[in-house]
Amino acid sequence: MLKTMASRVETLESRLATPAVAPASGWKRLLADWAVVGGAETVGQALGVVTSILLRMLLSPAQMGVWQALKVFLNYANYANLGVSKGAARDYAVALGRGDTAEAQRGLSLAHTVNTLSSLAFALALAGAAVWVGSTGGPWAGTWAVGLVLVGGMAVVQRYVTFQVTILRSKQAFWATSRVAVLEAVLTLTFCGLATWLWGLAGLFLGTLAVMGGSLVYVHLCGAPWLGWAWDAKAIGRLIAVGSPILLAGTVATLFRSLDKLMILAYLPDREFQLGCYSVALLVTTQLYGLGNMLSIVLGPRFGEKFGQTGSRPEVALLAARTTELLAAAASLPAGLALVAAPPLLAALLPDYQTGLAPLAWLVPGVVGLSLALPAGQYLIAVDQQGRALAAVIVATVLAAVGNHLALTAGCGLAGVAAATGMANAAFFVISARVSLWGELSALERLRFVLMLALAVAPVLGLALAIECLWPSAPGNWAGMAARMLTVTAAWGLSVALGWRYGGWGAMLRRRT
Repeated sequence: MLKTMASRVETLESRLATPAVAPASGWKRLLADWAVVGGAETVGQALGVVTSILLRMLLSPAQMGVWQALKVFLNYANYANLGVSKGAARDYAVALGRGDTAEAQRGLSLAHTVNTLSSLAFALALAGAAVWVGSTGGPWAGTWAVGLVLVGGMAVVQRYVTFQVTILRSKQAFWATSRVAVLEAVLTLTFCGLATWLWGLAGLFLGTLAVMGGSLVYVHLCGAPWLGWAWDAKAIGRLIAVGSPILLAGTVATLFRSLDKLMILAYLPDREFQLGCYSVALLVTTQLYGLGNMLSIVLGPRFGEKFGQTGSRPEVALLAARTTELLAAAASLPAGLALVAAPPLLAALLPDYQTGLAPLAWLVPGVVGLSLALPAGQYLIAVDQQGRALAAVIVATVLAAVGNHLALTAGCGLAGVAAATGMANAAFFVISARVSLWGELSALERLRFVLMLALAVAPVLGLALAIECLWPSAPGNWAGMAARMLTVTAAWGLSVALGWRYGGWGAMLRRRT
């Protein structure tokens, strides 16, 4: 009987062992990039929290309100080029895999030209708005007018720096982009903090411009190319055709991720209070999604490079499937810890917000699904099927809207919103995988994909949910919280050990090509 069991284990191990697939630069380089980007993101987030608190200490609520509104206008500048830069970056990553970047380099120059002209047009539009606002004579009219003019200048510099960072990421120069991110966080804290202390809101404007100027200089010190000017209406049209679905999918995805907040504001009578409580759960899930998004940043260029190298969608899909497994293993531990640690911790720190903690049971598993959908979307961009990514997020947004409407009209409150949102996030992952990887994988590879994701996620989240539901910890019970965290960590370690041994993760990560 022991021989029979051993034989079955060997058969299972051989069936689950990963086929020979690896990024062009190898798995070790991928893990190193994950570590670098992750460390930089952690430092940046910590400095960002300190900066946010400092600025709110130095500015009045009204001044901070003006600044937050102006930042919204600054974000709109990202949509001014109709996706040309995204299309050019995608083509460049594919060309790197082919080893022929001449045409792609020309596409970068075209995108640089469109970026510059469109951001200048955006700046002129803000200048016109500044003239109109300044003529109204309101108490904050002068501040708004100056702010709009300066934001126009910021938009031009920001678009240039952002595009250069995108190019560096396409070249997999993540050490460089991570240094840029940390530099921006440090400069923002020092320059903006000092300038705001000295000159108030005007100092914040000037400090932000100085930070952007420092980032511009530093990206070139890190190896960003100096781009020339070029114009070809036909080629620009093609880049728009490639990049606009990517841009539109990102825009709809932003709506998808904020739909629960918008519907709380639209449906509930005490909307401000309810959204305030719900924001406690969002504080946790935003960090978890930020982790998944941060880790996925290094995958997109590798998928494009692999497609340029092989021209094979099935091979790129297999690479995307394997990286999704590793992402699931990385995301499940912080998600499980959040389920057992966040409720007692936040209940002790923010007792008035306790009604916002129950949604975590739905939102945390949902945000794991949302994170796992990222490699599928990047695969579709790499193989020039970005229209499918747009279709997937549109369907998921409709599902979320219908689910939230039903929950709110049925009086289910925040728990109902969280349940609808969590299920919509999970559905988004399923839809994304179905329209991307699934059709390119063999039946055995599909089985492996499902089993390995279940192994990475189900034991950890299942145990964490069971613990919190059956034995909820009381606020301030730190010993109980620590015991729960150790139990969840042990379950995660067992899952990873099984995946390493029987799922072929160990052999896969040791493979160089």
